[in-house]
Amino acid sequence: MEGTGATWPGRARLASAEHTSLEQRLGALQLVRLAVVVLVVAAAGAVPGELGMTLGQVLWRSLAYLGVCIGGQLADMVWQRSGRGLARPHPGAPFQQMLLPVDPVYLAVLALPSGGAQSDFILLFTVQLISVTLLASPRAGIRLAMWDSVLLLAVTWFQLGGPLGTWLGTPQVVTPSTGAVVVRIGGFWAVALTTACFSALSERELRRSKAHLDALTTMAAQMEEAMESGCEPEEIAAILLKGVLYPFAFKQVAVIWEGKEQPLAARFVAGLDGVVAVQAGPPENGPLKSAVAVRALEANLPLLVRDLAGEAGPALEALVPGATNVVVVPLKAGREGRGLLLAECGPPPNRRMSRRSLDMVTRFAAHAALVLRNADLKAEIARLAASDPLTGLANRRALTTALAREVARSVRTREPLSLAIMDIDFFKKINDTYGHVAGDDVLREVAGAMASNVRDVDLVARYGGEEFAIVLPNCPSEGALTVVERVRAAVSALPTVTRVTVSAGISTACGGTGGGAEDLMAAADEALYASKNAGRDRATLAPVRAPGPPPGHPALAL
Repeated sequence: MEGTGATWPGRARLASAEHTSLEQRLGALQLVRLAVVVLVVAAAGAVPGELGMTLGQVLWRSLAYLGVCIGGQLADMVWQRSGRGLARPHPGAPFQQMLLPVDPVYLAVLALPSGGAQSDFILLFTVQLISVTLLASPRAGIRLAMWDSVLLLAVTWFQLGGPLGTWLGTPQVVTPSTGAVVVRIGGFWAVALTTACFSALSERELRRSKAHLDALTTMAAQMEEAMESGCEPEEIAAILLKGVLYPFAFKQVAVIWEGKEQPLAARFVAGLDGVVAVQAGPPENGPLKSAVAVRALEANLPLLVRDLAGEAGPALEALVPGATNVVVVPLKAGREGRGLLLAECGPPPNRRMSRRSLDMVTRFAAHAALVLRNADLKAEIARLAASDPLTGLANRRALTTALAREVARSVRTREPLSLAIMDIDFFKKINDTYGHVAGDDVLREVAGAMASNVRDVDLVARYGGEEFAIVLPNCPSEGALTVVERVRAAVSALPTVTRVTVSAGISTACGGTGGGAEDLMAAADEALYASKNAGRDRATLAPVRAPGPPPGHPALAL
């Protein structure tokens, strides 16, 4: 990127937000100055006639020049230390920056006696121009080329001889031709502009790499936080997509993940106003079965697809509609869990992504795949901890938690809450007659019938043995009876080894200040035993209660 240039006279304005600090760069420029002085002194000692000055004349000029340079560096050190007691130290190196226009003056004094613009030592101007452009900033180099041009024209026009030449110790000044001056000035500008151009390109690439690295670091930190806090896969996918969308200038990005627990598809689009839009949901139509997806996952390598619609089919194209030049990066973590990251580079058709950027995106994807897989494992562990291994329904622990939560909500909203407890009639006889394997099959079939015939908001749990419970939020006793009768009919119609019936007890709370979840459970249990005592294969309603937990009951804190 383009740096901030220096202005003369006065303090130079140079880029301070560089990968290497400004002070370090100007310190390197001091070494260049020292090298130039050593070269000039060595040349004066070896071939004094070429410079048009004696070794002594060159030495006192060079020592004076070095003294000024060292003085500027010492002044900057004092300047920096003067800010130590403040909240913020003085930034930059102002005195060394002001030395930039002094360098050409020293070189001009050396070059004048040996021909000025026609002197061989004029090449030192080129060395100084390149050094300033690379170590300070491109703009500083261009401004220095302007100063060199003015200085060369000035010494040519005024022909620094006579009294001034005598004072400088160079009374014999060779006046160069106009053509030589023009050629030298053109050379200054060619060197300055070319070096500035390449320096800006290199700086831009360095900044881009730094931005990518910063983005990767930020995403890794967010992924680590998401993993520790147990974020959902949608949140993890959002971190991944945001992490690659803007730093790599993609038009749109999408991620597909087919985990064991929670498969998803998410898509982000770069909006004109900079806002990122997301769409998330389960993947449909098997996008990971397309030829492009299979090829990327089998090779475990990123692919570049010019026309996603033509090569990958509608399933993938629907996630990034109208995309061209799409980078397809596989997401793999272990044997289970796989997916794809799709990133559109956009037109033109021959646009290519740099190897460095592609490697960085691949690292993003690999890190995200591990975190997504970890989220799947946590979800699986949570599901196993809250589910019955035989039937797949919620277990008693999950039932207790859910019921306490719903009782507290019923108290707050004063909505009715019903609980049904159902027991398989004569289940011991089924085990004794057909065996425990057949009994387990009956339990699974009954569980499936119950889960298929309740509302989406209802919770079906295995209460224990052959007993089941159904939590029915915002459901009065009449509605609960309707649901239970539908479940009973579905169970009796099951094609099991023998006809199976269930007895049920239903209790309902209407929100108030009575008992809590335990009272609701006890009332449903009493109604269940009433059904059994009345001949089984029936449902009984317990008297409607107002159980709400008393003040200080734990359910109120949920």
